[in-house]
Amino acid sequence: MDRAGRGVKPPATASVVPHQAQATSGAAPILSGDTVEGRRVLGFTCTASSAPTADDDQLILAGDEFADRPPRRGTDPADQPSLVRTGRQPDEQIRHARTHHPDDLHPGLADRFRGLLHGPRTPPFTSDLIEYLAGSGHRTWLSGGAPRDLLSGAAPDDIKDLDLTGTTPAGAFTETARQVLDLDGTCAEHPQRFSPDTLVCTVLDPLARTGGPSLDYRGLGLGLDGVSFPATGTDLLQDSRQRDLTVNTLLYDPARNLVVDPSGDALDDLADGGGRLRLVPATTSADPLVRAEVLLRGLKFLLRWHDRELDDEPLRAWARALPPDLPAQLDRRGELTWDRLRSLRAQCVPDPRAPDVRETLRGFGTVASEILTRCDGAGS
Repeated sequence: MDRAGRGVKPPATASVVPHQAQATSGAAPILSGDTVEGRRVLGFTCTASSAPTADDDQLILAGDEFADRPPRRGTDPADQPSLVRTGRQPDEQIRHARTHHPDDLHPGLADRFRGLLHGPRTPPFTSDLIEYLAGSGHRTWLSGGAPRDLLSGAAPDDIKDLDLTGTTPAGAFTETARQVLDLDGTCAEHPQRFSPDTLVCTVLDPLARTGGPSLDYRGLGLGLDGVSFPATGTDLLQDSRQRDLTVNTLLYDPARNLVVDPSGDALDDLADGGGRLRLVPATTSADPLVRAEVLLRGLKFLLRWHDRELDDEPLRAWARALPPDLPAQLDRRGELTWDRLRSLRAQCVPDPRAPDVRETLRGFGTVASEILTRCDGAGS
């Protein structure tokens, strides 16, 4: 994909979600990189087990990542008199050359994004929710498969999952979503779910029972290896380094109508010089669980895209370079770690003994084969 000279220059094009503004009341939210109590803010966690609110969100400061349990430290700036604004806004973290007007990449792409966000398959409250979050000073992006697939030529109706990411902590997001649904009068029709293990917040669509889309949100990835509790942040570059493949790091900013490629590699990997989709692991994590999860997700996409022109050698080379003691590292994490991987394996590789899976595993190395075998319930 030729992107030479296509970096964004002001002014930005019209918003797909109208009237988004900066924080309309109160102090701006705390950012990763700010300072509280003389310590750097890393990000946020949430201490609720279900139905969280903003009061359940907790600040993570440098040093907290080594604690056995999440801290009890609220995220409201008014409760942090020692707050020093040293963090950078998300837009300041990446170069303009990594943001693109959709139609500069593909003519008509802006209409496809608009068609997705306002189409019949998207929960109707989505735009209002994004706007309400913006009114509190938070940024929200369309993430996951939707921007990747629309950039690859898919139509809005082809998008099956709608994922959002942003700077809003999990409790504040869930509380805001509940308020938006209450105002819309559809709260009972859109039940909400929250995963305390991953901080994923889900708003179910009434059609979900028959295959309709739901809305999943998780804050920007933080990447604290070995931390005993989940965490999110406000850094676009950190987020891109926590995702599985570079092509899955692409974001779409509906407030500014911009495609964002935080790493600067994703658009090129989406279509290399020969028109192939290049599978390149994005993660820089040394955490054994993260590595095993990326391996399983990489296999999922390789199996899903078997009929496309692929360059999968970067993924295979990464898998071959996994440390030989990776299974032993996972053993030291305990059986719950393997249970989590087995659950993910069931989603990513439903039949690990199928001939196509065995063929796909060729060239992945012995560590990958051992992990897949251990994740197979019958083989563990």
